[in-house]
Amino acid sequence: MKMLFIYPDLVPHVVDWPGYYHNGIGVMSAVLKQAGHGSSLLHIVQPMSWHDFINRVREEAPALIGFSATSHMFPVVKELVSWLQDAKLRIPVMCGGIHPTIAPDDAIGVDGIDIICRGEGEGPLLELCQRLENKSDICGIQNLWIKKDDGTVIKNPLRPIVNDLDIFPFSDRAAFNYSSLYSEREGRGSFMASRGCPHNCTYCCNQLIRSIYGSEGKAIRFRSVDNVIAEIKQVLNEYPFIKSLVFDDDILFLNRKWSEEFADKYSREIKLPFMCNARADVTDQSLVDRLKKAGCYYVRFGLESGNEEIRYNVLDRRMKNEQIKKAFSMCKEAGFTTFSYNIVGFPHETPSSILDTIKLNAAIDVDVTHVTIFQPYPGTKLYDLCREMNLIESKDLAQDFCSPSVLQLTTVSPSQVLMFRNYFRVFMKYYQFLDKLPRGVSRICIKLSDRLLSFHVTAQVLNSIYAPLYRMYLRSSFKRDREKKAFTIKEEKALME
Repeated sequence: MKMLFIYPDLVPHVVDWPGYYHNGIGVMSAVLKQAGHGSSLLHIVQPMSWHDFINRVREEAPALIGFSATSHMFPVVKELVSWLQDAKLRIPVMCGGIHPTIAPDDAIGVDGIDIICRGEGEGPLLELCQRLENKSDICGIQNLWIKKDDGTVIKNPLRPIVNDLDIFPFSDRAAFNYSSLYSEREGRGSFMASRGCPHNCTYCCNQLIRSIYGSEGKAIRFRSVDNVIAEIKQVLNEYPFIKSLVFDDDILFLNRKWSEEFADKYSREIKLPFMCNARADVTDQSLVDRLKKAGCYYVRFGLESGNEEIRYNVLDRRMKNEQIKKAFSMCKEAGFTTFSYNIVGFPHETPSSILDTIKLNAAIDVDVTHVTIFQPYPGTKLYDLCREMNLIESKDLAQDFCSPSVLQLTTVSPSQVLMFRNYFRVFMKYYQFLDKLPRGVSRICIKLSDRLLSFHVTAQVLNSIYAPLYRMYLRSSFKRDREKKAFTIKEEKALME
């Protein structure tokens, strides 16, 4: 039988958005094809009309439709499901991904969604396809919730988590328009060497996923190094335009024995630069040396908040500013490009605590900053706190991480949160400048700046001029990219001559 995966992957206001590579869909597609089933993907990276969407589904003629949904994209999924109903397509519809896992009642409650999958989907999906093909009963498949004709829902328990990730085939990258994806069009291949994270950050879904599996599942599972190396070699052979790698694991070098073996084999057999995620409080000189040996050139850290009280008591990220500063210092000394993830708009946050985040980024002199606005994911501890404080205004999250939050905070206004997000790097550079002034002058200027940036009117004024400034930036970026491309074409012609 044939399954059509549908993956909404939209980023509002980005005209040429190409979409991300989704490892989970790639592996599930490979599992189905390995078992003799058909599989295709509708990767929605730009808005589609009703007619285009329905015509594409009809062209594919699947026996099963499977949506993959984040909480951000779930409102889009609901709309697409309603389109399928309007078109009266008699095709079973299931929904998997993180949203049905953390908010199953919300997902199965949507009219038109017949089945949801909680947790990892490779085994349940394969069993479902086999039973549908054989026209046998599907009601008892573990991990699946099945909606019957009378509206009742069969809520099957979870199957044991898969600890040996090597049993899965390599991802079906051909299901995507692979060469055009966000990282891949820049020559970076995306990989996952592990699943899971052992930490308990209150805003993250990892802790919730561990809790639904209970003691049955390991906090983190790694593929064998040989398995990862073999997949990389296969991808490099099939897609020779890949010149560097990005590992999207939560913390790549978490297991010392695994990372030592990886550093040794990767540096001998692959020899391509790569980027990865790390965590400041477990980063020491030995880890940095292993990353350097392996060929890492770019390290990404989650700071989230630069205020220790927020980080400890609200986020449950128990690391000190000094640990963060030390980790960044070691990485910069090793020659790595450094990257920080930051979030603004947490409960209990104030303009002062957000400025602490900006000042910490200034102090570590990070090369690249990524700043998002906090969104409460259903089922997480921080979501429960927001609900208890009566802060949540809308059940549906924004479509991206940079749109205004669904929270109505009392300690910082929406316009201030937006200002700090939009001008984060500008403010970071500004505080770096102030810090270089003579000590007495610097102290006075920083104090005055803190007060100025804490006023509501400041946020309103700066937000009003952000849009035209951003449009100017986009135009200049487009011009630079066009000139760079033209220059590259000119060089290539010269070489050919």
